[in-house]
Parts: sequence; C-alpha cells; structure tokens
Amino acid sequence: MHRSEEAELLTCLACGSEILPEADRVYAFGDDAALCFDCAVARGGAYDELHDRWAPAPDVGGLFQPEGPPS
Repeated sequence: MHRSEEAELLTCLACGSEILPEADRVYAFGDDAALCFDCAVARGGAYDELHDRWAPAPDVGGLFQPEGPPS
C-alpha cells in the first residue's frame, strides 16, 4: 500500500474495520469519523443511491467515549 493510500483509510467507529472512503460506501461524519456500510445500516441508516445520500442517517449516539474524568 502506498503511503498516500494509508493516510486515506478510516476506521469504523462501531466495529473497528478499516474503510477507504473513496472506494467503500461509508457514512462519514465529524472531522474524521465514519461508519462502514454494514454498521451504518445496522444503526438505522438507509442509503439513497438515487440521491447519493443517507436518508435516514444512522444513529451515531454512544460512539464517542469521554477521554477522561470530567474536570
């Protein structure tokens, strides 16, 4: 794998699999967050191929864990 391809890989926040946004159908959100297609569908998302969008969008609640105790 080329170094430029490695930088483009994302990790599915739900299952941990590596995904390539340019090649795989993913649900991308936030700065660098994404769900693979299977996890996005499992979380209630539906991909509308005709309009090239997720409608409804998958539920991403609970995917982010706090980084430490509140201050």
